[in-house]
Amino acid sequence: MNIPARWRRYAGVTMVELLVAMVIGIFLIAGAVSIFIASKRSYTEVERSGRMIENARYAQQALSMDLRHGGFFGEAAPPGIDLDDELDDVEDDCTGRAAAYDVDNYVFVARTDGAGSAVGCIDDAVPGSDIVVIKGVRPRPMSDGDRDDPDDDDGVIDNPEGLDATRPYVLANAISGLLFDGADTVPTMSTGGDVPGGNAWEYRFMVYYIRAGNVPRLSRKVLGWDGASMRVITEDIVDGVENLRVRVGVDGDDNGEVDSYLAADDGAIDWGRVLSLEVYLLVRSVDADASYTDGRSYDLGGEVFAPGGNFHRTVVSFSVSLRNAKLLIRGNI
Repeated sequence: MNIPARWRRYAGVTMVELLVAMVIGIFLIAGAVSIFIASKRSYTEVERSGRMIENARYAQQALSMDLRHGGFFGEAAPPGIDLDDELDDVEDDCTGRAAAYDVDNYVFVARTDGAGSAVGCIDDAVPGSDIVVIKGVRPRPMSDGDRDDPDDDDGVIDNPEGLDATRPYVLANAISGLLFDGADTVPTMSTGGDVPGGNAWEYRFMVYYIRAGNVPRLSRKVLGWDGASMRVITEDIVDGVENLRVRVGVDGDDNGEVDSYLAADDGAIDWGRVLSLEVYLLVRSVDADASYTDGRSYDLGGEVFAPGGNFHRTVVSFSVSLRNAKLLIRGNI
């Protein structure tokens, strides 16, 4: 059919032109979708990796900070700290060197058995992983005795905020210390009293370990109040920590320097001569990545692990000098 010349400029596209346009449009949309998917995958991988690294750094920070304060009991040294007569037993307490109020063993490392149990209070750990026991006080006194009120000489702790009845404390001076419960009678600090001129410090007990589960995590046992008594309870610290191994630095000749490093389960360790710890953490991504298979091996202080699976992993290692232990050993205390 002939189209008049005046209408030709208003004619539509042909079928061929329409098909060509559709094909070009499909290619453009496919390219845009491909770029979007690649960007989404890249964002997911960066987020997963960033979260894993952040968890690793937080775990390192928590452990290293508490280890550095291990063995610090205010003015007193562990051998000079006694238990108050009114101090009650701790419910679900750990056993042996890990007992909550055994201040002489202020840093201790053990290895869990094949069932994930250790030191009498842990039964949900990753089998064969290490645990770290730390005891000490918060590095800030709760009071300064009667010195905060020069007109008061009643020998009672003068702390405007008061001591928390749900927490234990160490009352210490340069010679001796007394571990007591905030719910009991406060020891006296007057001349001739329980701890003359002492300061009160909040006592801390922690057992770090790897808690097993669909998502393993760094957890710790701490002292908590259950409404009637002090009890060992569990706190989860950070997700994705899959294993913990520790090498123990020991002073073998009493010169205040590390002479050798031993595995945590080495029966030859003299815990009174431990000066430093090398800590190894195997940290994994929280979520699995179906497009990834982990075929690598990881060295945790001389022991190699090849966990496999669809998780991304990294190893964090750091060394912590136990400065309070060094002071005690060099001071022959």
